Amino acid sequence: MIVDASVILMAFFPDETGQTQAQALVRAHALGTIEMRGPTLLSYEVTNAVLQAIRRQRITLDIAEDILTTFEDLAIPLEGVAPHHALAMAHRYDRSAYDAAYLALAESLNMEFITGDQRLYNAVSQRLPWVLWIGDYE
Repeated sequence: MIVDASVILMAFFPDETGQTQAQALVRAHALGTIEMRGPTLLSYEVTNAVLQAIRRQRITLDIAEDILTTFEDLAIPLEGVAPHHALAMAHRYDRSAYDAAYLALAESLNMEFITGDQRLYNAVSQRLPWVLWIGDYE
């Protein structure tokens, strides 16, 4: 299952809606019942969001370090995405290249993609049934 940064972050930030479902997905990955994957972009998006949380004083630097260590320990396989494929997806669905990287990876690997990004989900879920909402994960 392809996972985006919003899902990972929901698992770590207690003030995020969907935390229960995101933590369940992360646990399933840790237990080996589900394999989460992502584009190489995932680690940078998670790191940037953690940095922004420090800057906004949502978390301390120590907590940020713990989050990144736990994220690294998950050993989520990260894969490159063909730029032309990401461009085509971004253009077709009027999304950013970043969002399109997740879509392109899921499409190329024929895998489901789960997101906690409401705008992304709303924009593509009617046309891409393999895009799932984290709030629906049990």
